[in-house]
Formats: sequence, C-alpha cells, structure tokens
Amino acid sequence: MMKRILETFRRFRRGFREGPSWFPVPGSRKNRRTPFPILLLLWGYALLDRVLTPQGRMFLAIYLAIACYSLILSRSPAVLLFFVLSGVLFFDIAAGLLFRPRIRFRRMVPERVARGAVFRIRYTVENHSHLPCFDLIADASLMMRHLAGTDPALPRLSLGGGETGTVTREFRLQKRGIHLLPRALMETGFPFQIFKLSCASGSRQKIICHPEWIPLRSLRLPEGNAGSSESVSSAASVGGSMDFYGCREYRTGDDPRKIHWVASAKHAQFVVKEFQEEKLSRAALILDNSLAAERFSFRTLFRNLFQLKVGTGGYDDAPFEAAVSLCASLAASLSSGDFVVDLFAAGSEIHRFRTGGRYMTQEAFLDLLAALEPSGKRDRFGKITPEDIRTIASSGAVFLLLLRVDPESSKLYRALVETGVPVRAFLIGASSGPGWVEPLRTGDILGGREMDL
Repeated sequence: MMKRILETFRRFRRGFREGPSWFPVPGSRKNRRTPFPILLLLWGYALLDRVLTPQGRMFLAIYLAIACYSLILSRSPAVLLFFVLSGVLFFDIAAGLLFRPRIRFRRMVPERVARGAVFRIRYTVENHSHLPCFDLIADASLMMRHLAGTDPALPRLSLGGGETGTVTREFRLQKRGIHLLPRALMETGFPFQIFKLSCASGSRQKIICHPEWIPLRSLRLPEGNAGSSESVSSAASVGGSMDFYGCREYRTGDDPRKIHWVASAKHAQFVVKEFQEEKLSRAALILDNSLAAERFSFRTLFRNLFQLKVGTGGYDDAPFEAAVSLCASLAASLSSGDFVVDLFAAGSEIHRFRTGGRYMTQEAFLDLLAALEPSGKRDRFGKITPEDIRTIASSGAVFLLLLRVDPESSKLYRALVETGVPVRAFLIGASSGPGWVEPLRTGDILGGREMDL
C-alpha cells in the first residue's frame, strides 16, 4: 500500500514538473529545472485559461467587485445589477453544460517545416452527441515563444448531432530546432464566451524546423582544387582517369572490392584504396559551433534589459543561425554536383555528418542541422585531433565557416593549408577580416536572396 502511494506521488511530482500538458511550457535550460514558484504560477494561469475566456476574467472581476459592494450597501442600485449578472452567469453555465462538446478529434501536424515558412495544422472533429455543439476553437492558446498563428481570426466550427468537420489553422515557426507542441485542445465558450468547456486529445507532438536556406546560384571551389575554375556541377567529373591516390581507413558504405588487404593486415583494420576521382568528389565543411562568437555590446544589453529580454544570455545567435543556413546551402550545392560532403561541427564536442551520394539524404541532413545546438565554450577547435585533420585533408575541398577570427581559428586554418588541401574560409556576421577569410554579412545569408560564392 505504501509503495503504491509513493509511486502515485512520484508520478504526480513528475507531471507537475513537466507542466500542464495542454499549455505551452517555456523550455528550461539544459540540466536546470524550472523554479517551483514559476511552475506554480504557470499551473495557476494554465488552469485559469482553461476555465475562463479573457473577457470572462474581466467579467468575473467586475462581478466580484459588484458582489462585495452589494454586501456592504444592501439598498444600493448595485444589488439589482448583481442579480442581473448572476442570472447571466447561471444561464451561461446551464447552456454550456447542456451543449457541452462530446467530441473526438485528431490533430495532424507536419513532421518538418522550414524556418519562417507558413504551414498548416489540420483538425478533424467528430461530434458524438445528438445535440449540436457550437463555436468550437482549436488550440486557442497555442502561442509559443517561436510559434505564432498567422490566422487573421480564430476559425470557429459548429457541428450538428453526429456530424464530422475539419478546421485548418496556419502557423509560422521563427526558430530552427525541434519543437514540442502541447496536447491538442478543442474548446468552446458558448453561449456568452465567459466560461470555457474544453477537451484535450492525443499526446504532445514534435515539429522539426529546418534552417532557412537558399540554393546558391554558383559556388567556386577553393583555389588549388583541380576544378576550382569550373562550376560545382562540372567539377565532379574531374579525375575520371581513376588514378591511384592513396589509402585510408574503411568507412561504412565503402565498396568492399576496394579493400587493400595487405595494408589492412599491416594496420589490423580495414583499409581501402582511394583514387583521384574520389578525392576530388569529396568536400568537407567545418562549422564554428560556438555561440560565444558574437557578444552583445553594453548598449544592446541595456536595451534588452529595458525591454525585459532577459533570456538571451548576452549573446547574439543570428550569426550562428546564418552559419547553419550557409552549411545547408553549401551541402545542397555540393551534393547536386555529385560531391560527398562531410560536416564537422566543432564545439564542446565534434559532431560529424555525411551527406550526398549514397549516404545521408538531404532531408535527414537538415534534420540533424535542426537539432544542432551551439556550444558556449570558446575553445571550440581544441578537440580536432591530428587524425581529424588528416581525414579532412583527404577531401578535395574544405570550406571553413567561422564566427570569429582568433589564434585558435588561425591555427586550424594554417594546419589545413599545410596539408596541401584547398581551403576557403568564411567569416559570418562581419564586414571585414584578415586577408585569408571572406566576410559574409548575416543579412545576406538570411535575407532570402540567392547568392554567388
């Protein structure tokens, strides 16, 4: 018995910490829980929002004030107003309970959307009652930090007994990432829009928001590449002679017929032969995965504090978002030219993805970019080992995407150049930089215009 009570208490505590399932809960920072007072206020507001409409809260405040005034002055004309308002409340509750919705509904959410693009969520509603239900609204409180509805007015649905209908709403996501939606909620404020009767359905759903990216009109390969003077689409045909280039370690997906058995026996691991055509048909992207690259000025910090924008942490994430979008554009352009692309996201950890050819599809690659979180550490290239440098140098071209230039990034650039691999370095969010980097403005990348690189 005691074990059952403890298990019930743990479930209740876990549910309380997760917040109301039907209400958008602000995301907590990693490894940090939302403070108890904030959770308590959140639960109180969510329950109030589920029972009362905004105009209902105003009505109730006025009603309580008039009720208190009538108790103090019993012969005041306010007593008559009190009885009139009491009659309105009684009729609203009685009619609402009589026509309360007995429905089943399902919310259909797209799995993937693009940042900034308008998408639709469709609701299928079935009335299981013999009585009609009026003024049904779908997800009226679905307004998250980066999710906004674009409907000019909330669509309302009325169904007769046993009828089925659909409601469609339009939304827009302004932040790349994986967003967890609250449970679907269908509610009605019939007849006077004071009290709400609602019904929740299903479980929380996820939406993957891909980074906003635009295909490149043209892409110049780094100087020193055999195809640097050609377009990406024609560069992949360079090296058709299949001249032997060297050996490298075996990777998943490699042709077993290219295994070099003598070298494999010598190194106690599989080694494959690499040809000149394969080298020229592979490219590497190195992403500076560090949010600490762009600090706000004191003036910007003061302005954010005055505007109550306290959740930014003192950093501007626009250059990082632009760098992720540029990664998607580069990978798409290179993959369309039959390149195999390796992405190295260097931060507190080294994340490595491969797309193009028979490897990861573009959609799966964008899914990984959507889930990529920036690192707050400044030594983001410290975990790139000499073995990683050799692996990157085995590509035919390297694109280095930097958020700032410092001794660490300069050291990485020199290490790559010393291997002989052709390198192009971009500095995101800047108008100028050293001679070996090409500065790119954030607005040029996220502005929705095609670019030439």
